[in-house]
Amino acid sequence: MPTVEFFGMDNDKQEKLERYLLEELSQDDFRDDCVFVRAARSQVVDRQGRSHPFVRVSTRSADRAERFRRILQGNCDLEVVRIDFHPRSSTIGG
Repeated sequence: MPTVEFFGMDNDKQEKLERYLLEELSQDDFRDDCVFVRAARSQVVDRQGRSHPFVRVSTRSADRAERFRRILQGNCDLEVVRIDFHPRSSTIGG
């Protein structure tokens, strides 16, 4: 499940990037597995207080990571994170 998170962007910019991304992924088999995190409006600033909004994409697949990078590069600052998923094997106390 690729996860796309928006940091330091206003709602209009987030919505435009999300629509653009979904259009670009329209033929990809994993499109419907993507989730978008729209947290409360956040600010991302450097030590001088300058704004630095960015998008973070997290996925387990190297191919998908590269696909997101090709789509979003040039449209926003981008962080692509490859993750390992470890499903829980049992619950605590049960």
